[in-house]
Amino acid sequence: MHRPQHHAADTLAQNRRHHELLVEVALHHEGQGDAERVLRSVLLAANHAWTAPVGLLSDLRLERAVVHAVRGAGTVTVDGGRRTGRVLHVLSEAYATGGHTRQVCAWMARDGRRADVVLTNQRHPVPERLTAAVRASGGELHDLRPTAPLLLDRARALRAHMDRADLVVLTVHPYDAIALAAVNLPGVRPPVVYANHADHTFWLGVGGADVLCDWRTHARALGVGMRGVPDERIGVLPLPVDPVAPSQDDELRRTLGIRPDAVVAVNVSADWKVAPAWGRGMHTVLDRALRWSPQLSVVLVGISATAEWARLAKQYPGRVFPVGTVPDAAPYLGLADIFLESYPLRAGTTPLEAAMAGLPVVALADLPPEDPAHIFHTTSPGLDARPAPTTVEQFTAAVRRLVQDPELREREGSAARAEVAALHDGPGWRAQLEAIYEQARSVPAVDVDDLVAAPDDDRYGVMLVCANPVTRSVDPRLLTGSLGDLCDAEMQADLFAVLEREAGSSLGLRVANGWEHHLEWTTRLLGLAKTHPRLRVSLPFASGDDRQGSRTSACLLGMLSDLGQTPEECGDINVEGTVPPLAGPSISEVLPFTPDSLDRLEQLLSSPLWSPTDRTRDRLVGSAAGAR
Repeated sequence: MHRPQHHAADTLAQNRRHHELLVEVALHHEGQGDAERVLRSVLLAANHAWTAPVGLLSDLRLERAVVHAVRGAGTVTVDGGRRTGRVLHVLSEAYATGGHTRQVCAWMARDGRRADVVLTNQRHPVPERLTAAVRASGGELHDLRPTAPLLLDRARALRAHMDRADLVVLTVHPYDAIALAAVNLPGVRPPVVYANHADHTFWLGVGGADVLCDWRTHARALGVGMRGVPDERIGVLPLPVDPVAPSQDDELRRTLGIRPDAVVAVNVSADWKVAPAWGRGMHTVLDRALRWSPQLSVVLVGISATAEWARLAKQYPGRVFPVGTVPDAAPYLGLADIFLESYPLRAGTTPLEAAMAGLPVVALADLPPEDPAHIFHTTSPGLDARPAPTTVEQFTAAVRRLVQDPELREREGSAARAEVAALHDGPGWRAQLEAIYEQARSVPAVDVDDLVAAPDDDRYGVMLVCANPVTRSVDPRLLTGSLGDLCDAEMQADLFAVLEREAGSSLGLRVANGWEHHLEWTTRLLGLAKTHPRLRVSLPFASGDDRQGSRTSACLLGMLSDLGQTPEECGDINVEGTVPPLAGPSISEVLPFTPDSLDRLEQLLSSPLWSPTDRTRDRLVGSAAGAR
């Protein structure tokens, strides 16, 4: 039943090819001593590896490029003795909705210390929830992007904020090169805790984590085995979860059309978490549960009414309700008698919130522990000790028992609430927080040069590809949004060159009609063709020309003469009456007759990434061997 999808191996191979080329770009800039461009290229490479699985969960080549670029010959030490009662939380970007922003707010509210927040790459309005949480703690919020456009400047500004804190907590995006750089700037700094909120996928920051803070115990094996994190640098802190007391909402029940006598099961998830990843999706699992429990109705929050769910709703009229994305899932928990974990990929915070609301939680875990996908069937402390069905039949039976027995629902819900509350809230959670802080104070500063790179794992990579909502390899140039204006002409040229060079040794350009009326522009283009032999220019006939191209030849010869060139030495210039197919690398758009367009073309032609230098090639091969 659990088989990789047919596209997975090819997609993984293409993703990995792109990754190696992006690593080459980063190493090239490291070799040039350009720290700013190291940060930009590493940010893009990490964003790609996070978005498009490559068979790695970390890459010390990228991390060392950042660390060496900013640390130089200096050293970093940790001062674990600071006790001023001040903690700095670092986020790449905060959102009005989204788990990790909510987790940081809950962390700050429980900590009792003054909490400052720094945002390294905020591209949207700062959510009021975060602002209010910082204000309530007596702290300050700092948004670096408006005042420090360059990544290196943001890293230095972040380090200055770090130096005012007792402890630093990084809850950053998997591509955050700024945080990694700030942690590794030379000098004395406070201990750093890295919140592992993306434990199953690639992220950048192993070399910036004095202690890796896992949300669930099952992530440790990935941290050690596929990231190379020393075991003594790993701790576990359950997700902070607020008590939930949802009230019954009869109006919502009537609006959905749920029968008065129905027992309601709620799932809160996302389309990609319930879609078939390894053979079957959640709609297949629920089909059997609905068949064997006629009183059961299912409300799916965050799930779109796709064809699969439409068919299931038609098969079980008035019992299946995919309601799509909602601003607040709490009212839907108020409808619920049972909470169903998503399948085949589990959710994060919502099952804990459901348990805190006193709901019994049912999850299907039908992947054996030795399967690489098993991480997706593990859960957080408080729920992970509870037995989970391992077959669809057992899942169906567990749901049926709860549907038929309200007292069982009450007992199971109360037990789940007590177990989750003991670890995810109150004194129990705070004791674990203090243990994490003390662990971070007790270890020396992490040094990326002391770490041993973990191996790549194609089997795990294929599994991640199957779990990814994007089913084909993504062109890295589509993932530059996090860089904004910093993806400038030079970076665009380097990316084009490194990603396109395997397609051919020349760069094709088709010139628009009317070039003969733009003497200065076309003359400069011809000069570029002479200077850069890789440029292949296709010129249409001049307007009104005869079949022999007499006017075209005259115009072209005149321009070449002005340049002191002859047709034999002018470069690869072709006059073609019809639009030819441009094989190999080419510029598909028609360039406007402006100086800027030729500036961009010259930048593109001048990129050193059209062919790797011997030094970069040697370092790439050597570091790749070390990364395995």
